[in-house]
Amino acid sequence: YLQENMRYIEQTLNTAFPELKWAMPQATYLAWIDLRPLSIDDRELQDVLIKQQKVAIMPGYTYGEEGNGFIRLNAGCPRVKLEQGVERLIAAIRTLR
Repeated sequence: YLQENMRYIEQTLNTAFPELKWAMPQATYLAWIDLRPLSIDDRELQDVLIKQQKVAIMPGYTYGEEGNGFIRLNAGCPRVKLEQGVERLIAAIRTLR
């Protein structure tokens, strides 16, 4: 189930934003997604995610300077919840591009 959730994230994000080239990890339920290829501001993205899209996805900067430009998405959840989160993430990114 978890592997299929990760595969969903990979296929959906890479279809929406091919420049991400995100590959699913081998052994975790956390999807660390490098958004730096999209050249969007982390804090602006968080603002749009929370205020407009009504979804909370952990910003990488919460974990230190090395996390700048990343988000941490939990894939260990029901598929319907994951789909809503990924769709809202895509909508938020499109708002900023």
